[in-house]
Amino acid sequence: MDLRSSSEAADDENEHFRENGAELFQLNVGTDVRAKGSFWEKLASDSSPQTVRDLLHSIYRSIPMAVAPALQIVFERIEAGSPPILIHCAAGKDRTGVAVALLLHALGSSMDGIMKDYLETQNRLTQASITRSTETLAAIVGEPLHPESLSLLSGVRRDFLKQSFSWMDRKYDGADGFLESCAGLTNQRKAAIRRALLEPE
Repeated sequence: MDLRSSSEAADDENEHFRENGAELFQLNVGTDVRAKGSFWEKLASDSSPQTVRDLLHSIYRSIPMAVAPALQIVFERIEAGSPPILIHCAAGKDRTGVAVALLLHALGSSMDGIMKDYLETQNRLTQASITRSTETLAAIVGEPLHPESLSLLSGVRRDFLKQSFSWMDRKYDGADGFLESCAGLTNQRKAAIRRALLEPE
């Protein structure tokens, strides 16, 4: 389940998975800090930590709706008894982070458990990935970023994911309402994916 936009995927195709027999789904979710557009224009004019945080908060409020069609496919595949599923994007933390958080919510995880899983991403950043982000961001913005701005862009924060869930609370009276309205997660489908993915107590 490739959440990257089609242009991102074209730059780095999933040949490894294809060659190993995986069924590939190009889900074309373009909402991410790496997607081209107005985000970079704003960042180029002001890359201060506060501006970066505000921009990321805005992005996280938009991610649930952006990943909803992809989640519907994920739920359908799980319900149909598909083999193990790998969900990824480019950085594996923003689009993927929200999508997996919503899958965990659908499975009945507590918000504390969901947040713990999301924040674990920060512990798995490698120096190589940080260096790659530093170089990429500097090239796009045109100058090295403030260290705190770079840290915000390349990592995860509790307040980021809270933006997604707060948005769903305001618009859909919570994540359950959002998943039912926008990702087709009926009570019947929810029960099916829980049977498929959870072990009996």
